[in-house]
Amino acid sequence: MKGKFIFTVAAAIFSLVFFVSQSPAQEIRAYMGLSPENNAKVVSFIKEKTGIQILQTFQSFGEIEAKVKSEAPNFNADMITGCGSPLAFMAKKNQWVVPYDSPAWKGVAPEFIDQDKYWFNISNFSFVLVGNKNKLQEKGYAMPKSWKELLDPKWKDQIVMSSPLSSGTANMIRFAFLALYGEEEGWKFLQALDKNIHHYTRSGNAPTDLVGRGEFLLGITSDENVKKRIDEGYPLIWSVPQEGIGYDGTFALIFKTTKKMAECKKVIDVMGTPEFSRMMAEIGYVTPRPAENKLYGKVTPKYIKLDLGYAAEMRPKWNDIWKEKFRTEFK
Repeated sequence: MKGKFIFTVAAAIFSLVFFVSQSPAQEIRAYMGLSPENNAKVVSFIKEKTGIQILQTFQSFGEIEAKVKSEAPNFNADMITGCGSPLAFMAKKNQWVVPYDSPAWKGVAPEFIDQDKYWFNISNFSFVLVGNKNKLQEKGYAMPKSWKELLDPKWKDQIVMSSPLSSGTANMIRFAFLALYGEEEGWKFLQALDKNIHHYTRSGNAPTDLVGRGEFLLGITSDENVKKRIDEGYPLIWSVPQEGIGYDGTFALIFKTTKKMAECKKVIDVMGTPEFSRMMAEIGYVTPRPAENKLYGKVTPKYIKLDLGYAAEMRPKWNDIWKEKFRTEFK
């Protein structure tokens, strides 16, 4: 009888283990603002390391911010795994998110983690100037060495960049120029640049492909896909003009309303590992854990001095100014 009892218990335990191993993967919903192909890389990495499937659809940083503001305080996602600093700071201020003291994030530089543990910056991204090598040679033009060279009338309708009303990259571009030249002169610079902009794109990565295909000579674009397109054979060249470039973070946060807190914490933990940083650096990001960057190598690019907190606070006002002075449509 005792042997039969032990056999029965063992069989029950085996059945339970088998059932758990065969159960569907855990799922969470996340707002995720990297490019579609880089979103897919992050989703795959998280699934491999945790078994957690992140359900997401591509939206730009600006669109994610608009969605979160419209849904607050009841969100249709469990967390954010990619947004810009304006939303990260806003979410903390409005207490839409919860703090988490992740052991995996110990020892990272302060620009990569909130002192109160409400947000985690999984990577810094920036913008660079890109040109189509073949088209520039046909015209006999050299890549501009200074941002102010973009104001030359010869570039009229030959430059593309994204709109700060939809794109986190373009918001970064805007506040970088306002910081570089001062707000009064910065707006004058942007108005002069606008005369040479053919159109504004929805996504910060779109100018990379438009210039790579030869549709335009120059683009101000997110740096994340530039090296990949060059490796794919696009005739792209890129540069950091002498004044430097701006930067922003790619932030992860956990919504207070999630019912899957344990799963969200596991995602945050994975994002703090050296392996995750290496994967993001291979894409082209500057990461929390030191790793050689695919685009910049071991050299940190020259950055314009920025106050991301001030930029986040001023974004609504700057958007209103933009709507008064610039085209608001984008594609």
